[in-house]
Amino acid sequence: MAIKLLLLLAVSMSSVLGFFPTQESGKIGDYSHQSITERALYESAAVFIRTYINAGNKYASRSGVDVTVDFIRGDRSYEAVFGTVVETIVWGNNNAQRMYANVPMRTMNAEMIFAGNLLLQSLRDQIVVLSLSPNPDWNNVRKLIGEYLFTMQMFYSNTNWVETYGNVTCNELGIQGRSMMPTAPPDVATCAGCVYSHPAVDKHSCQNNILVNGQYLTSGYLSVQGIPKPTGNDSVGIGKCSHGGKDDAFSDVNAIGGINKETSDSNLSPHFFLHHTAGEAAIQATNQFFVGEVTGLLDQLGPRLFGELVGLPVACKDCLKPGLSLAYVIDTSLSMSIDFEQIKTKITETIQSSLHENKTMPSDFILSTFSDPVSLNHVRSTTDGYEMISWIQNMKQEGGGDCPEFSFHGLLAALKIIRPDSCLFFYSDADPKDPELEYAVLQIAAQKNVHIAFLIKGTCNTGIPFLARLENATKATCLKQSLDKDRRKRSTDQDIHQPWNKLYSFDKASQKGYNFSTLVVVGLAAVAVVSLLAVIALQKHRTHRKQPITEQGNHRVTFPQTQNMLLA
Repeated sequence: MAIKLLLLLAVSMSSVLGFFPTQESGKIGDYSHQSITERALYESAAVFIRTYINAGNKYASRSGVDVTVDFIRGDRSYEAVFGTVVETIVWGNNNAQRMYANVPMRTMNAEMIFAGNLLLQSLRDQIVVLSLSPNPDWNNVRKLIGEYLFTMQMFYSNTNWVETYGNVTCNELGIQGRSMMPTAPPDVATCAGCVYSHPAVDKHSCQNNILVNGQYLTSGYLSVQGIPKPTGNDSVGIGKCSHGGKDDAFSDVNAIGGINKETSDSNLSPHFFLHHTAGEAAIQATNQFFVGEVTGLLDQLGPRLFGELVGLPVACKDCLKPGLSLAYVIDTSLSMSIDFEQIKTKITETIQSSLHENKTMPSDFILSTFSDPVSLNHVRSTTDGYEMISWIQNMKQEGGGDCPEFSFHGLLAALKIIRPDSCLFFYSDADPKDPELEYAVLQIAAQKNVHIAFLIKGTCNTGIPFLARLENATKATCLKQSLDKDRRKRSTDQDIHQPWNKLYSFDKASQKGYNFSTLVVVGLAAVAVVSLLAVIALQKHRTHRKQPITEQGNHRVTFPQTQNMLLA
């Protein structure tokens, strides 16, 4: 503990290049990497607690922080472990600041945003791969998460994202396959000079100094980081932005001023007035990293592994216990062709495994299939696992034609005959065509305390989240089974949720479509590529640093916004 305290003090005394590392090193009330990370962890833990550990109305109206505090105080074992988790991730964050404070790619300075994003993608992949390994070293994973969060949080304090979009998070940041707004080219002026004295800055003299908001991403050059600031146009006072602050020598080089939002102190942060906005955006982004839909660690790892990661282990429900039903509700329309055979194979493997290994079996099996028209819907039940396998293997695709299907009819048919407290697995890539049955489905699912897992969840762009409402209203849980998490889009839809599930096995965490050794090699290769790109970018900046910037770029890029919801 003494060593960690000395490390925090050492970091606190160094030059600040983003949010301060700890609350003690900045102004009272300012956001720091520690406060951002701690609050997001408590709020993310609350989502997990509400959904998987203590579902119901007890915590419905309370803040996320209050929920977690109340929950862990009720169990000393949770309190000790969760406290250690938070401390380790914060330590990883502060250690990254100590190690990489002068590396622009790590702090998103000097317009090294593209390279920084590639770094985040590589770190995120490593975190997932290590977490899915047969025996995860959670201490190491948590430190790596702290390292990731350091650079991700820097994005909001050091770039012009907040000036452009406020406290909205950048859902493309750190995600493979998603394109971010482009970074300003080397010959494009990104800032205009501002009156740069402390009294003037205190009166917001640099408030409107960024020239490319909505067009390009940019960030400030900082004199201590080793990348020369390109020469600006002295006659009109425009050029590349500086980081700013009393210790940044580039603040006096055109474009004069700066754009950092790391503190609420105008002597340190020219955009001090946006510090609160940047801090809140960083908290939201950190929340999404942990529990955001599809891309968050909760969805990527599943509830069992996520619970171990954050120190809140959850007991998964055994869906194969005697006295329960095991129900499958499956969309058999033609649009399901991409997934159909895999669904049949995985369900068959689950039941066969239990039969061959003489495991306990549920009291009955239910198969409810649905399509369009509703006359194609069928429901049947059996106490014979082999008969259920035969039904699954003989399923045929038929019907459909338009996007919505009669899914609520299929759900209701299964729910009417399912035993209380049983598991129901739902597969469909479309919205319901029978929304008038929504209340009946919700009512009977709640009365019987049915655990529903949505293995494939799609939308027809109706704007009405029927299945999302059902998912949030029923008792979500982690279930002791497994299914590959292949992801795709329905070809007839403009937008569809990527498939995800809550079915995980205690003993087969590594069997999720990943080859562990291959992904480790790929992760290391990605780090090498990131480093090479950083060198190339550095050379480009040095090549252009003596070329005067004469005008602001006028190329405008349309940047679509996407929504990323937290699990409720």
